[in-house]
Amino acid sequence: MLSAIVQKVTGQKILDYLKPRLFEPLGIEGIDWEVDPQGINVGGWGLRLKTEDMAKFGQLFLQKGVWNGKQILPKAWVEEASTMKIMQDPSAPQDKKDASDWLQGYCYQMWRCRNNAFRGDGANGQFIIVMPEQDAVVIITAEAPDMQSEINLVWEYLLPALKTQKVPTNKAAYAKLKNTIQNLSLPIPQQQANSTIQANIQGKTFAITAGDVSFKNIKFDFQDGVCAVKLGTDTITHDLKFGLGKWIFDQTTKRGPYLVAGAKANRTGLPAFKIAGSYTWQDNNTLILTLRYIESPHTETIVCKFDGDKVSVDFQNIFNQNTKRALFKGIQTVSRPNAPKLIIRGDDMGYSHSGNDALIQSYRNGIETSIEVIVPSPWFPEAVKLLKENPNIDVGLHFAITSEWDNVKWRPLTDCPSLKNADGYFYPMLFHNKNYPKQAVMDQDWKVEDIEKELHAQIKMALKYIPRLSHVSGHMFSLGFAPEVKEMAKRVAKQYNLPMVDTDGTQDYKINYTGFDARGLNTQQKIQAFIEMFDKLEDSKTYVFVEHPGLDNHELRAISHIGYEDVAEGRQDVTTIFTSEEVRAAVVKKGIELVSYKDALQKLK
Repeated sequence: MLSAIVQKVTGQKILDYLKPRLFEPLGIEGIDWEVDPQGINVGGWGLRLKTEDMAKFGQLFLQKGVWNGKQILPKAWVEEASTMKIMQDPSAPQDKKDASDWLQGYCYQMWRCRNNAFRGDGANGQFIIVMPEQDAVVIITAEAPDMQSEINLVWEYLLPALKTQKVPTNKAAYAKLKNTIQNLSLPIPQQQANSTIQANIQGKTFAITAGDVSFKNIKFDFQDGVCAVKLGTDTITHDLKFGLGKWIFDQTTKRGPYLVAGAKANRTGLPAFKIAGSYTWQDNNTLILTLRYIESPHTETIVCKFDGDKVSVDFQNIFNQNTKRALFKGIQTVSRPNAPKLIIRGDDMGYSHSGNDALIQSYRNGIETSIEVIVPSPWFPEAVKLLKENPNIDVGLHFAITSEWDNVKWRPLTDCPSLKNADGYFYPMLFHNKNYPKQAVMDQDWKVEDIEKELHAQIKMALKYIPRLSHVSGHMFSLGFAPEVKEMAKRVAKQYNLPMVDTDGTQDYKINYTGFDARGLNTQQKIQAFIEMFDKLEDSKTYVFVEHPGLDNHELRAISHIGYEDVAEGRQDVTTIFTSEEVRAAVVKKGIELVSYKDALQKLK
């Protein structure tokens, strides 16, 4: 907030404002500072600078704002900013206060310490400790899980060693100290075992079959004491190098551990991150990859356990070491040169909160590649939000002129009399239905002009909130139930350059529908039938499998219509199939290439 205020008042980012006033006078160069999506430096964190630069800042405060004889900061401000303004826990017992450097009072973005000191305090043990009584500044960079124990070392060892009298010259000790500093390095992981399986995984790629779908695959290459690893994601492939008994210094686009990694757009715009990597075999089947982000205090340890053609990948760091981590699991990929392409389409986003959740789960943790969203549906605003949070999923407009369910309805966006009932809602059905007499669109004197008007409105609304829309599909066959509707849809498709995939999919786009008979099958039997369906897919052809993910909960149990009462149970089965590790593994083993409508349609242009 303070950074945003400075930028609003001065018209400059805080980094630019401080350069001539603070950084340049102190000789601080080569720094950068993270910015938020509004272009404001995130004042509370994200400043990257050297340990020596931290020391200069501490020394400036120790000297009451004077640097090289010049008053850089007003003396009164240094006093004001470094004295206690609030007490964190006034009611804490004295013995607790005496043992804590977090109960000495808070200043202006600084903390008071014991021993009449004050400090700048960063995550996991980054400290600028200013000790006025000792005329000293202590700088610490660390990756410490216990920051109080870290500061305790300062009071236990450094504070007693600081004397008021001049220390006699000791050239031998100084030379030893200088040599120690010059040779300081983090220990290199040492080889603990020889692996007989290294040759078996050489050059092999493992597709991830369990875990967040944003992590797609991992590949290993060993050569001359270097393990080159490729981490494939849904947006980029990260190349990492690890040395055997040595550090390999490089840079990467892969973001490392970070306290505020959950912040939107965190670290956006920063250059590639400098790293050092080393690997070792812990045992015959366990590869340990140590990755140090050398412009930060953080380390990431990637533990890969191999079992035949399978691998589990565990990303370990200081932020998840005490939590139950979900392992990524993978299986060796199969080469199939003319593999069939399969679109996994999840329909009806917006019809319920449970449906929205399930559709995102089916994408994030499963095989779903395209989501169809119903614009006039009650949960469309939430759908828009979720789709923004998952920008890599392909999206189609699921054009609706029916509302289907008994207990939840939606209305058209336009005045289209032939498509709505006396209450202004869409009719529940499209085709004649004995359970809903005269409540189907085809029971009415429907007008293609009304359908076209509504199609334009729904496309415009979808594009307004989901600009990446790649195609249009038809809810309950709304774009293909009559020849004149098909012709109208094709004409509108040209206007917006949006393929209408449900008009004549096979004929127009060479996309074939596939499926299996789920009647009478339990969940596991459905999974097996779904996997067996893969064997029917022919090489070089593109297919689409259409289903409706959902969650079996109270909300979805209240949604049904006559003749379709088991919505919650059936749609939960779809979610289970789409997110099944067994299914994801079968896709890899059978060499099926999962694609989205966007992928398939672009290749057909």
